Amino acid sequence: MSIKEFVQDSAAIKVALWAGKTFSLPGLRNLAGFIAKIVASRQSSNLVRTIKANQWVISGGVLNKEELQQQTELVITSQLTSLAEYYYYYQHPEEGKGLIRLTPEAERAFGNVRDHKVPTFILGPHIGNFDFFMMALSWVGVPLYVLAYPNPNNAYKEQNKLRTAVGIEVHPISFNAFRSAKQALKDGKALATGIDRPLDNPEEAKYKPVFFGRPSAIPTFYTRLCLDNGAIARVACGARQADGTFIIDASEEIVMEARPDLMEETLLNAEKVLKPTEKFIRKHSGDWVMFYPIWPEVFPLIENLL
Repeated sequence: MSIKEFVQDSAAIKVALWAGKTFSLPGLRNLAGFIAKIVASRQSSNLVRTIKANQWVISGGVLNKEELQQQTELVITSQLTSLAEYYYYYQHPEEGKGLIRLTPEAERAFGNVRDHKVPTFILGPHIGNFDFFMMALSWVGVPLYVLAYPNPNNAYKEQNKLRTAVGIEVHPISFNAFRSAKQALKDGKALATGIDRPLDNPEEAKYKPVFFGRPSAIPTFYTRLCLDNGAIARVACGARQADGTFIIDASEEIVMEARPDLMEETLLNAEKVLKPTEKFIRKHSGDWVMFYPIWPEVFPLIENLL
């Protein structure tokens, strides 16, 4: 079995759970940092090149070669550390619950879902650990109906089992999942999905909203679900702090606007959502763990920086 096959197999999740149960958190963090340096040093790997391209765009095109390399190591360290912490806290939940802090806007957002049943679609950029973020929301009593990656491999399927075990309802994206989402909102659950992973076939994307100043083949289906079901949208994320706490933040509510022209309507509403998304990503750029190329057209532009 190759490394890629192992990572995509359920065995990888089993090993991660074993490590999270067996080793101390400081030891796991040290191991994550050590591995991150090795991974980041592979300058020609697709992973490193993709992180650099994405980071160059969100920086406004100002990072030089050395700065991009430093940022890449930060991102990989963040991802590996986040994974280590997730699998540790998953098996030591009382320790994890003690670290959760909500900003005032997040308190309002999730209180409205939990206590007042306000129909809400939570849209999360891949900042920090998205799984820990969702688990934390479950811990504070936010009922979630998650629309997940539509074609899960064995590792994704195993991850979805872990999410379900902590009370999160997970459905790979499909027409049936969209139909069930309407009932979930009526039942008082918040819909949730990742917002910034590019589509598998970007050249076939019907809508390409502007994201960090460039057209981007990223999801927009949430605009229609919100309009059809009278739901508001909120961008939300969680990030680890220097003191070990995990701060959850949320944007103000975003109300979708109907337009006669579907293209205009979709782009207008998606870009309303992407504005606060950009602010969160800029604020937590070293924790933005996006490992897929959102803007592949920039690779030739920064060849000398890769």
